[in-house]
Order: sequence, then C-alpha cells, then structure tokens
Amino acid sequence: MEETSGELPFQAVEQRRTFEQILLQIEEAIIDGRLKPGDRLPPERDLAQTFGVSRASVREALRVLEMFGVIVARRGTGPDAGSIVAGSAQNGLESALRLHVGLLRIPTKDMVEMRAVLEQRAAQKAAERADDKMTRHLHEIVDGMRAATSIGDFNELDTEFHVELARVSGNALLPVLMEALRGTMRRAMLEGFERLPDWRAERDHLVGEHERMTSLIEAGDGEAAGAAVQSHVMRFYRHVMEPETGQAGPQ
Repeated sequence: MEETSGELPFQAVEQRRTFEQILLQIEEAIIDGRLKPGDRLPPERDLAQTFGVSRASVREALRVLEMFGVIVARRGTGPDAGSIVAGSAQNGLESALRLHVGLLRIPTKDMVEMRAVLEQRAAQKAAERADDKMTRHLHEIVDGMRAATSIGDFNELDTEFHVELARVSGNALLPVLMEALRGTMRRAMLEGFERLPDWRAERDHLVGEHERMTSLIEAGDGEAAGAAVQSHVMRFYRHVMEPETGQAGPQ
C-alpha cells in the first residue's frame, strides 16, 4: 500500500472548551433519563465542585442551555431559585429555527409548504384516533376564535388549534415542530392580517374552515380532513401572508 504523499487534509484536534464538556454531560444525562423535565439542577457552586471547574464555566454552560430552552433559570435566592429542566423545547427550537431561517434566507413560502405537508398527515392521523374529548376541545378552540376581537388573540387561538391538531395525531414530535413553525411565522401572519381591509371577514372565513376540518376529523374521514387542512394552509398563505409582489421573503 502506497503512503499518501504531500500534505494531509487534517488539522490538529482541538480540545473541547470547559463549558462544552459540561454541556455534553448534561445532554447525556437528559438523553439517558437521569435528568427529566421539572428536575432542579444543583447550585452553581455545587456544579463547579462536581465538574472540577470554575463557576464562570458552569455559568456559561447554563446560559447556553437557557438560550436553547433546555433549562429555565429562576433568579434570586430561596427554595424556588435555580435552574429547572424545562418541560418543553418550544422556545429553544423556535429560536434556533428563526435564526436559521434568517441566516439561510429561507422563504416564508417554503415554511408554509412544509407546514402544509405536516398538517395534512396530522389531520389524517387525527381522524383515525380522535375521540369525543379531543374533538370537543378543538370545537372549543374554534368557538374562542369566533369570539376573538383582536388580531393577536385570534392568532394565538389559531396557533392553539393547529398545535392541538398535531397533538391529537398522536405523534409526539409534531406539536413541537408546529409550535416552532407557527412561532417563526408569527410576525408574517400578523402583518398579513394587518394589511387586510377587513380582518374580521377573514376571521369568519377561517372559523368556517376550522369548523369543517374539525367535523371531518370527528367523522373519521382522514383523506378529506387532510385535503381540507392542506387547502386551508395554502389558501391562507396566498390570500393573507403573500406580499403584493407575489414573493414571500424571509420573515
């Protein structure tokens, strides 16, 4: 076997920074189930002693975890202070997605199309497994949407409906993805509503679409429910979100 001549395409291996080693250990503890949502991490002083590092390194690692929504930091002193393992990754995932959308200049239309695909599948699965309690909750959210008097309140309830639809599908990842997608597109959706001459007319139309989607899920018609959700998502984009130029840039 011949030896490779010339310079090798390798570089010296960099030693992990201290806070990265702490992050890795905490990540492994979460994956292994040794740390669960609601668990409280020891105080910074104790963590520094356990890891054999400075408190500054521990603080840096905790700040990164907080930024990604892995922990919730409660300031001050007393029994309620300290870092708690978060019960939801929504904020961290949404922040990461929003940053990547901005950096990569991902068009809003691409996010909408991906959302339509995911929600079509969610509606199909929801129609297969939804019980009376699940569909009753969807109907209650739609009733709230009908009574909404502000764009912001309506958007919050609209988001709640679609996240709940994803939850009813039975796929544990879908609600997390839906919350992140909706949060990332929130500004574009609100701005689209504000451009309408009569946002309440659009609200009423959307309420009707949501009622139909819920009824189809209630009837167990997965194919029709999936088609209705996909049509709803894309119609809303074309009618409300898409700027007058016809091109949706990153939001």
